[in-house]
Amino acid sequence: MNLYDHISKNITGRIALISRLEAKVLERYTAREGDHVEIGCLWGATAILAALAKKEAKVEGHVYTIDKMSGGYWQTGDKGYYNRVPTKKTVMQNFERTGTLHDITLIEALSDPWPLPETVKPTTVLIDGSHTYEGCKQDWLNVKRLAPEFVLFHDYASGRHPGVQKAVDEILKNEHDWKMVEKADTLLILGRADNEVAAGD
Repeated sequence: MNLYDHISKNITGRIALISRLEAKVLERYTAREGDHVEIGCLWGATAILAALAKKEAKVEGHVYTIDKMSGGYWQTGDKGYYNRVPTKKTVMQNFERTGTLHDITLIEALSDPWPLPETVKPTTVLIDGSHTYEGCKQDWLNVKRLAPEFVLFHDYASGRHPGVQKAVDEILKNEHDWKMVEKADTLLILGRADNEVAAGD
């Protein structure tokens, strides 16, 4: 099944601002045993992709997605780009249409203070929330405490969100426990330096 096309045809809205290549890489990383957490879930599409990737790979794991679900419009990044925020009802309908309603938990909250229970220990995390430098750094600090195997940053070096690039470049320079393991378009994947699992596994 082509998950990108399947999601595109079955949801209201779009699969978010990710390319087919980025979706393929996200699918490969999330098709692993264990939970997946994402910050920022425009239309719920990337959470749906992660849940379907786990189903297709026949691995156990739950998907948690954190967003404030406020409706209206919001400004992203360090520049004035505005996007429509879907309502919770729309996102839940998207989960239902794609058969992932019971595989995803939507948490209506900002990512700080951290809204996840301490018992959640994800294998993978996607950071696609606040695209400012301060927001991206705070999301990283929250996520790092969970000790996932891989952290995926979206909109790295996209030109629209220089704060993301600055935050991630600082992490790569100063946090020697983490290393870059892959880059696909504007999706950058960090893995723990002591993790010898190949990115393609």
